[in-house]
Amino acid sequence: QAEKIAEIPGVDYILGNMEKQEIAAWVSTGEKRDIPVIRTGDISKDRSLGLESPDIHSGTTRAFLKIQDGCNHACSYCIIPRARGRSRSLPRARVREKIDLLVEEGFEEVVLCGIHLGVYGQDLAPAASLFDLLRDLDREPGIARIRLSSIEPNELNDGLLDLFAESRRLCPHFHLPLQSGDPEVLKAMNRPYGPGDFVSLVHRIHQRMPDAAIGVDVIAGFPGEGEGAFENTLNLLEGLPVAYLHVFPYSRRPGTAAACFPDPVPPEEIRRRAGALRKTGTKKRLDFYANH
Repeated sequence: QAEKIAEIPGVDYILGNMEKQEIAAWVSTGEKRDIPVIRTGDISKDRSLGLESPDIHSGTTRAFLKIQDGCNHACSYCIIPRARGRSRSLPRARVREKIDLLVEEGFEEVVLCGIHLGVYGQDLAPAASLFDLLRDLDREPGIARIRLSSIEPNELNDGLLDLFAESRRLCPHFHLPLQSGDPEVLKAMNRPYGPGDFVSLVHRIHQRMPDAAIGVDVIAGFPGEGEGAFENTLNLLEGLPVAYLHVFPYSRRPGTAAACFPDPVPPEEIRRRAGALRKTGTKKRLDFYANH
């Protein structure tokens, strides 16, 4: 892929995921090149999270802090494990240091981000967990609000729910990737839960935290998704107390298992299904607003 990109007129540098922290150093030279510089290491060999990765800020009150990158799972539609490598975490002490710096800069909220937050800390020595990190951050003075970007439904356990329900610092906001409400489609996606597990989790959250905002990722038109399977997804979501949907029309990614699956859904049908899900998502969002 790097060689193909190098053929595009005007390209001077091609940097991989491990090298992207060098972007500023390369660009600051202002040098135009006849032959592009290609620096793309083997991301699968990376075992640490860059300590100096830049933080992204939104306005003056909310900051986004990446504490985890990569993924060890292999969902059949997803290229992330090949593009981002294996899971790796920012050490807990470094997370604390970065949050303290954000507080000094005047930020009142930090969103902890990652590709697979639920496995945070498993690669560290000694090993840690997302629960350990959140419990420590919740106990110590500092940032006023802490939010998670997303978490896998099978990794949002009762211990984490209790922690969020009892905290005044952890925001009751859970963004959960469902992807499909059909058991056979979930199996083909290589997702580690069933529709019933997801439904049970959402109701447990709602029971513990009635005002919680629950967002859902869902994919429309996965290969082999018949009309009945799509209706299962739509009906499941319509019956749940969720606040919004992020709808993704299925997009074939070369190099993934699903790229070779039979029975692709026609593009016009993918668009129709995505539109129906977005319509449901709009209603859910307006209902959530009205309840507050």
